[in-house]
Amino acid sequence: MSAILLRVAATVFACVATLAHAAEEAIHVGQSVSLTGPVAEHGGGVAQGAKLYVDAINASGGVNGRRVVLTVLDDGGDVKRSADNAKLLIERDGVVALFAGVEGGPCVAQLREAAARNVPLVACVAGSPEMREPFSRMSFPVRAPHYNEFAKLLEIAHSYGMKRVAFFHADSDTGRRHLANVRKLAEARGLDVVPLVAASGAKSEDLARALADARVDTAINHGSYAAYAALIKSARARGSTMQFMAVNSGAAPMARLLGADAKGLIFTQVVPFPWAVAVPVVKEYQQALAKSATGAQPSFSGLEGYVSAKVLVAGLRAAGKDLSRAGIAKGLESLGTIDIGGMTVAFTPGAHTGSTYVDTVIVASDGRFSR
Repeated sequence: MSAILLRVAATVFACVATLAHAAEEAIHVGQSVSLTGPVAEHGGGVAQGAKLYVDAINASGGVNGRRVVLTVLDDGGDVKRSADNAKLLIERDGVVALFAGVEGGPCVAQLREAAARNVPLVACVAGSPEMREPFSRMSFPVRAPHYNEFAKLLEIAHSYGMKRVAFFHADSDTGRRHLANVRKLAEARGLDVVPLVAASGAKSEDLARALADARVDTAINHGSYAAYAALIKSARARGSTMQFMAVNSGAAPMARLLGADAKGLIFTQVVPFPWAVAVPVVKEYQQALAKSATGAQPSFSGLEGYVSAKVLVAGLRAAGKDLSRAGIAKGLESLGTIDIGGMTVAFTPGAHTGSTYVDTVIVASDGRFSR
């Protein structure tokens, strides 16, 4: 009897040891993202798209036989919570990388924490200049910067013979950096820029009046999509028929907020059209969605999360056996220029360019997006 018990104990011990080893071998990645608050729809979409890809990778054997485990914390879109979450994920949970937060303020806050501790921050979903300037070895942005989006929108304005452009921007250092970039881009195209600052407590009716007084031909934005939507609604209520254009952030919820006032609104996008079938990564994303039990529909946010996870996994694979924080940074920098299915992303030791992909869509009369 004692011999049988010993064999059973040995078997149990071996199973426990195997499970413990497997847990140790998992690749732990941290994600602080907005799952509640004003940008929850966008953040939730990004998180859901990333999970789709990570789940598929784990189901097929993981990265070199090791599961990728995403520890996800909600930051509600709050800058301080985002920074605190980054510290927790790095120091308490020991993650080897941070991944795919959303929006400029939270992403910049995460970068400060990551850079101070030599932890790679991969694919934070923000177009802020701070993600690339000054160069940080720990920052690996994937989406194109807002600079490229502003260039696209100003080129549209120029091609339609517009002369004066309002730039609606946040009352922050980042907002002022964006304003400087917009002025630079506009000057090259012979356009005048009228700043419109989204100061704390500013009423949309007052901003709409200032917009009308400025006699501009079009407006573009940076900052809260909810605040920009409120401005557009107030401008339309005053009878304005001017063309409004916007960067990609919060395109779907912004269009819903505007309702009928969204018709004709032009957005830039930093991923391909999620309802197309000709782009390989879009087809792959749609197939993954169809296989999932989420019932989720294709979206720009979901596709961006999926694309971001593809880049993360490519970096983990390139790191080989050295899945330390330094090893992952080195692995990402070794990628050079890679095609992830109709989009190219570039990382080298001296330049973390990411993607330069920018497209435009327009809101149709039924509220849906068209190209």
